[in-house]
Amino acid sequence: MAKVLLIDGNSWGHAAHHATKLTSGELQTQAVFGFLKTLRDKKAEHPGFTPLVLWDGRAKWRYDMHPAYKSNRDNDPKKVAEREHYKAQRPYIARCLEHLDVRQMSAPTHEADDLAGYMVAKLTAQPGNEIILSTGDMDWIQLVRPNVTWMDHRNDAKVVTVGNLMDKTGFPTPYAFLEGKCLTGDSSDVIPGVGGIGDKGAPEFIAEFGSVRKFWQRCDSGEFAPKRKAHCNLASPEGRAAFKRNFRLMQLLKVAAPDQKDVRVTPGKFDADKLAEVFEELAFTSILRTLDNFIKPFKGH
Repeated sequence: MAKVLLIDGNSWGHAAHHATKLTSGELQTQAVFGFLKTLRDKKAEHPGFTPLVLWDGRAKWRYDMHPAYKSNRDNDPKKVAEREHYKAQRPYIARCLEHLDVRQMSAPTHEADDLAGYMVAKLTAQPGNEIILSTGDMDWIQLVRPNVTWMDHRNDAKVVTVGNLMDKTGFPTPYAFLEGKCLTGDSSDVIPGVGGIGDKGAPEFIAEFGSVRKFWQRCDSGEFAPKRKAHCNLASPEGRAAFKRNFRLMQLLKVAAPDQKDVRVTPGKFDADKLAEVFEELAFTSILRTLDNFIKPFKGH
């Protein structure tokens, strides 16, 4: 049996980067500092879980299918500049993780979301394994299963399990949650919805019809005649195509597995001295003063 803490590397990193600015020379360092502090806290809270940090590649097939995908990322010069400041810190996060003996995984063809789906499918195929999904990305909630828990690393109170899924999301199952996302779309990734169904309407739609497929079956059989604009949109050929496109873009469990020759796994090797060297380079004096205490949760994991 395995206990694995799957970490959305860039979700953690971006959240940490938007904290109080820290610098070492001209390099901003708050993303490194915050990432490592969060990791240390999570290791202490879940000592039996082995962390695995997942990093984003570029899922070209999504851009091919939907050219507008994430097309809003370069619209704001200030946000572009902040992303560049964050990217400059990524190598330092990776170095620290390596010296803390924390595994990292990436594939040039897959986003971290896709790797999470791949790992959940792989690990849940073996009974008894437990997984914690640590991310601020709610898309990962579709991966919740028995023994698979979603936790927002920014807010310890935001935890989703199969037991509280309905209370937390308004959807009865992870699949229903995914269908709801496909209905509403995702403005942050520039994925439009089917039209007329928002965050409030999607759970109501699933509660009424059970699933999108059942809705279409009732429409096609003549049992249900759409009258509301949202229903007419979804029943139309354009609405059906939009939903199916969104499903292919958003679903994570059945994404094609990465080619093993492309998968990069950095196993890491615990080395407190090399870690201290990086901390000195980044002027993390507060951690250096209590380094033995800081590294304690990582020893022997």
